[in-house]
Amino acid sequence: MVQESLQLLTDLDDVGDAFSVWRNAMEQHGERLASLWWLPAGKVYFRINGNDIKLGLDPTGDHWTVELNEPEQGTENPLSGVARDSAGQRYLLRQGTLHKNAQSARIESADFEERTGLRPAAVTIEGKPAKRAWFIVTALDRPAAEICQNTAAFVDRCSLARNPDAAATARQDDKRLVELFGPPEKGGKIVGQPTVSRNERWRIHGEVWQKLKGLFGADGRELVKPLHAYGYEVDGVVETQAGKLLLEIKTGVAAADVYEGIGQLTLYPRLLPRLSGHRRILLLPGSPSIPLVAAVRECGVELHCYSLQKDGEKVDVCFSPQFLKLCDLGL
Repeated sequence: MVQESLQLLTDLDDVGDAFSVWRNAMEQHGERLASLWWLPAGKVYFRINGNDIKLGLDPTGDHWTVELNEPEQGTENPLSGVARDSAGQRYLLRQGTLHKNAQSARIESADFEERTGLRPAAVTIEGKPAKRAWFIVTALDRPAAEICQNTAAFVDRCSLARNPDAAATARQDDKRLVELFGPPEKGGKIVGQPTVSRNERWRIHGEVWQKLKGLFGADGRELVKPLHAYGYEVDGVVETQAGKLLLEIKTGVAAADVYEGIGQLTLYPRLLPRLSGHRRILLLPGSPSIPLVAAVRECGVELHCYSLQKDGEKVDVCFSPQFLKLCDLGL
């Protein structure tokens, strides 16, 4: 978290340069889906129209959660902006106001702050304290992958702002997690095969999730990504004839991948009561060793597999017949 005051930039050339960094990062790590872009790392959809970008969680692009548009004036009137700290580091900012749409009524900054758990940054403009509440979307002088991950997290928070019930549930979950484990740690690490890069893992994970989303959508069902406990995320929950499935996707079959998956599937139902009673499914890109398979079953977790076929930039994901049958998707 940035503690020092940030200076809101008013020179439109400087603002434009900063927004170019952000847009380039989104395009670099996003994938084209017809008229939309998709960010696999955060399961966020966005549309670029000149200097305007709309972002959300709706795969149809009909309902956007938030817009991050390049300002056309160096004042506090635009809802998006860029600021710089004393070291010259730049930050993409957004006011907490969200315009009325099909998802919600207009959201003001006070409600945005309460529902998202985000706190306004200390911002000045031309040496004077800003009159509006500004929230940090992401630092910009960072690796492109980190910029995209931070942006996706901000979109998730904006979705909470538009859904008071989900926001209230998230606050309850957050209190429970802090009670048990203390405040969440910053940062994190990728486990599993060290030869697979972070970006490749994000991409594989996103491709698998997107394929599942499409299969369930074609069947008239939704793969739900529960919003809960700020910063914690379940890969998916879906309704089947056999009951609700709690899904966790991993991108490797090493022991570390299996340990992490079992840990998440074991802890989440205990931490989040609404997930209790769900059948717990661990999806892996192949089968791990026989002892690990036995260990997974003893933990009450069902193991299923998927496979990947790559042709250049195109990735095709296939799921095992057993998993498709479990999901009522046929063969």
